[in-house]
Amino acid sequence: MTVPEIKTILSIQSHVVHGYVGNKSATFPLQCQGWDVDVLNSVNFSNHTGYGSVKGTKITLDQLKDLYRGLKDIGTEYDALLTGYIPNHEILSYIGEIGEDIKSKHPESLWLLDPVMGDEGQLYVSESVIPIYKKILLGGLVDIITPNQFEAEILLDFKITSIDTLKTALKEFHTRFKLKNIVISSCSLPEYPNEIITVCSQITPNSKIHSHYFEVPIIESYFTGVGDLFSSLLIDRVYKYRNSDSSNYLITSVNEVLTIMSKILQTTSKYAEIKTGRKIKSKMGSANTMKEFELKLIQCRDLYGSTEKTFNSTHL
Repeated sequence: MTVPEIKTILSIQSHVVHGYVGNKSATFPLQCQGWDVDVLNSVNFSNHTGYGSVKGTKITLDQLKDLYRGLKDIGTEYDALLTGYIPNHEILSYIGEIGEDIKSKHPESLWLLDPVMGDEGQLYVSESVIPIYKKILLGGLVDIITPNQFEAEILLDFKITSIDTLKTALKEFHTRFKLKNIVISSCSLPEYPNEIITVCSQITPNSKIHSHYFEVPIIESYFTGVGDLFSSLLIDRVYKYRNSDSSNYLITSVNEVLTIMSKILQTTSKYAEIKTGRKIKSKMGSANTMKEFELKLIQCRDLYGSTEKTFNSTHL
């Protein structure tokens, strides 16, 4: 009998009882891809904030330390670490220590950091987390970062307003923070008024920077948990392809993930149309429409292993 490979990952993100964001968005797709997922919740909420009201609690520093101490006591080791929404700078600082500890035990473990801070010009965490994120990145242990455009601008202290400033941003991430893999999950530029672009940039073994972008059609509705799902699928693909012969494994990984994501969003929109009997758009603060547009992760479970690539990449 052949014993299958067991891949272990610690996922530190938010949790909601109802709906799919944070760990609720990431865990099931990772399990479908053969990951043994240990889940550490940074918050425990009834639902995500898009509903207009929310109940629940945020983890305290003492609780986080106690939980991780318990994991250490039983000798856990991880092939990967996925970090998402973190509520404050004290928690984030300790998560930096967790990353250091995991890497010290298993240097080849993969750390994907999603610096969840805000979007569309609005910061929804304390500004005190910004220098902590920068400090963690300067530590050189993060393998992949997946900010959106606004989060990238915050970390770099300048606006991304064109292809030229986008190139500068990618170079800064590679040189200042010594990051090997960068994915800007969503970026709006004047050159592409009708699309969102997803950008990936990778330093190859010969120390050359390869940067590409994908044009992604805009779906006129509001979805939550998309970035969390994107990061979970991406860490799976990068783990799978990083030791392959291809020096551009990041491009392949992002293309596969975008293809899957596109189908999930289309399926989610279709289910909302069938349920309501008409085409509708979800709106922030509207509980009724939010419920209909929760990601259909269970219905799309057969998609997560797909290697189909339907997007064209353009070299920057």
